[in-house]
Amino acid sequence: MERNHLSLDIPIRSFFRFAVDCPHRETAPVIDGALSDWNEAYRIPNLAALDGQEEFAEFFASWNVDGLYFAVDVKKAPALEIQPDRPLRGDGLQIWVDTRDVRDAHRGSRYCHHFYVLPGKGGKKTVGGQVRLRRARAHSKLCQPEELQVACRSKRNGYSLEVHLPTSVLTGFDPEENNRLGFTYILRDRKLGRQYWTADEPLPVSYDPSLWGTLVLSQ
Repeated sequence: MERNHLSLDIPIRSFFRFAVDCPHRETAPVIDGALSDWNEAYRIPNLAALDGQEEFAEFFASWNVDGLYFAVDVKKAPALEIQPDRPLRGDGLQIWVDTRDVRDAHRGSRYCHHFYVLPGKGGKKTVGGQVRLRRARAHSKLCQPEELQVACRSKRNGYSLEVHLPTSVLTGFDPEENNRLGFTYILRDRKLGRQYWTADEPLPVSYDPSLWGTLVLSQ
């Protein structure tokens, strides 16, 4: 007798907890879309190999007293189907940050943040913003898009993206008191697919901080 089996396709990496260094940099990178001021020391390790996947972009992170800095280097020609009116439905980058790194909570707090960046395409401006974390117990005030520094630069086969999340938009950001941040990201492209760090749908990674990893703010 045949039995039907439900396949959730849950990634192997979601069963582990990851913590990686996020290096300090005294001089902030210039947010212009060019990655000449980033190097391998800032690169976030690729976890896709744990699930037999290949990444199509390199992801970088750093910090200083002015906030967090991220960069993405997409190595293949993208499609970039941008939906400004529904930023989470179309292509782009999503970043989650928990300034308290509470790893055993399945619902967010006011210290949890969900940001997005829509790469510029065809002369359109690169746009960044923040949305409320679903099912969170409490919410911090959402930032204004102009508070985020974002920039994108097209390349022959791909594009590069830079993001600065200033301390003013990161409720609870205090590296002297807590140098561990909950963190994950998802990079979407209609052609290239989805690249994520710790977990993806159907798991509730968009609102469950226990599915995120940890950035350790190192000196």
